[in-house]
Amino acid sequence: MLTPEQRDRYRRDGYIVIPNFKAPDEIARLRARAGEIVDAFDPAESRAIFTTRDQARASDAWFLGSDNTIRCFFEEEAFGPDGQLKQAKALSINKIGHAMHDLDPVFKAFTHDAKLAAVARDLGLEQPQIWQSM
Repeated sequence: MLTPEQRDRYRRDGYIVIPNFKAPDEIARLRARAGEIVDAFDPAESRAIFTTRDQARASDAWFLGSDNTIRCFFEEEAFGPDGQLKQAKALSINKIGHAMHDLDPVFKAFTHDAKLAAVARDLGLEQPQIWQSM
């Protein structure tokens, strides 16, 4: 599946970009499903903010409990001083994570695609595992 150049690039850089690896309709299904997840999310359930700068915020119960469920996390500046979202909810979400690849049928189909397994084999990964998705 991969060219020798792609395998070399992976070994050198730790990642590769594979143009057109997924079809546009597959990407559209993911985007639509992500939109549905965000639409269904009630900000009153949690106002958890995802940040890579403040690990205390990234270690709260909402975040730590997302290892086996699907949860939404807000941008750092999502809320104004009045506690209200500054813009539409869909524009205020930083990420959705973490068990989408196991729990959501659309994301599971995307992640467990045989083409992805073929790439892992081509890269020489002996026991590839999917730990999280976002």
